[in-house]
Amino acid sequence: MTAITTSAQAATRAVSWATSAENADKTARDRRQKGDQWASQRGGLGNSVDWYERAESYERTRDKAVAMANMWANIAGVLHLAEQGERS
Repeated sequence: MTAITTSAQAATRAVSWATSAENADKTARDRRQKGDQWASQRGGLGNSVDWYERAESYERTRDKAVAMANMWANIAGVLHLAEQGERS
């Protein structure tokens, strides 16, 4: 892994994680909607549970990606201050 040495690099990493979070959120919503569809069908409870578990997995992925995006945004801010010669 390449070391992050500039605020621009850290900001790019933050955007990448934020994009991942958005994608995971959309997928989680889609999986939850599919679970709702199965739950409304007769005999579909087993399938709905599977879809809800998939949604929860994507929600955990989303939460991790949000945390990473925030971390990288904070690092970008500190690096930007350092590049400007200011103390954080």
